[in-house]
Amino acid sequence: MKSTFLSFILVLMFTAVQAQAPAPQKAAAKNSLSSQFNNLKDKANSYQENGQQYKVVNVQTLNNFYNSVNDSLQVIGKKLADARKGADKELIEARASVAAQEKQLKALTEETARKEQEVLKSQHLINNISFFGIDMGKQFYVILNSVIIVALLIVLAVIMMQYKSSKSTAVEKVKAFNDIDNEFNEYKKAARERELKLKREMQTEMNRAEELNQQLIALQKRQHA
Repeated sequence: MKSTFLSFILVLMFTAVQAQAPAPQKAAAKNSLSSQFNNLKDKANSYQENGQQYKVVNVQTLNNFYNSVNDSLQVIGKKLADARKGADKELIEARASVAAQEKQLKALTEETARKEQEVLKSQHLINNISFFGIDMGKQFYVILNSVIIVALLIVLAVIMMQYKSSKSTAVEKVKAFNDIDNEFNEYKKAARERELKLKREMQTEMNRAEELNQQLIALQKRQHA
């Protein structure tokens, strides 16, 4: 009964070694341990008890098999430790790579956000314009300029009409003034001519009066003589 339990433990250990060993070492371990296990069973003495077969195993042979299994487990443990160290190293490198990629991703995200801001700013500059410090859309700016230009044209037309009306009135007034001035000049000329005529007539009358006065003096002198 004790031998059967020991055999069962050995089988479990052998199965665990086979499951944990890498693929290239698995076949070698399987062949070596399997051969030793088969030799162990073949060299063991058999007996029957209660209808069951039992094996009596030599202690030295069992110790040798145990040492082989222990050596195999140590080799496997060392390989597992080395594999774990390699996995830890790869994990550290992977974490460093992930951190670098996250940093790069963050930089790319910031660069993308900056470029998006530049694109939005460019679109804003394309679609808008600053007019007297007021930010407005170009379409509204064009409409505003059109309204201002139309208003200026209307004002200019009104000014031109008023200018033409004022010019016409001024021309009429200038013409009337010229007519009045001409009439005044004609009047002055006629008045001067009348004045000269009167002066000549007055001078003639004065000369005639002087002659009459001379004649009167001459007559008085004759009477006294």
